[in-house]
Amino acid sequence: MKNFKGFFAGMVTMLLVCAMVGSASAAVGKVTKELEYRDISVSLDGKKLDLKDAKGNAVEPFMFEGTNYLPVRALAESLGLNVAWDGKTATVVLTTPEEAQATYITRTGSKYHYDPTCNGGTYWEVPFSTAVGMGLEPCDKCVK
Repeated sequence: MKNFKGFFAGMVTMLLVCAMVGSASAAVGKVTKELEYRDISVSLDGKKLDLKDAKGNAVEPFMFEGTNYLPVRALAESLGLNVAWDGKTATVVLTTPEEAQATYITRTGSKYHYDPTCNGGTYWEVPFSTAVGMGLEPCDKCVK
């Protein structure tokens, strides 16, 4: 009978440990939360943004515990940014389209730059289309 009590106590302890480990590991991957949808909209300079996902479907921001959450792709694309996903590093990568990037040139140079201090020159900011229209090539150091 004494061995049975020890065995039973060991089994109960083991079940409790398994339950605790199972609960802890479940919280690492996915968490279920209650979200609030309140027909939240986003505006920029008084103009309401039309938020859409990668397939063109309308998406809506939501609230959780008093904080607003916005879909990154929808917001970034509505602001004219390029959006990519780097699965290796789990990073949303936002970039300015090349046409909108600040572009710098010199009067006598053969390259255009994104860094106004590259190579220590004196640069003038011009539209990207002007630099390309002049036949300038991208700088190896600051244009990637």
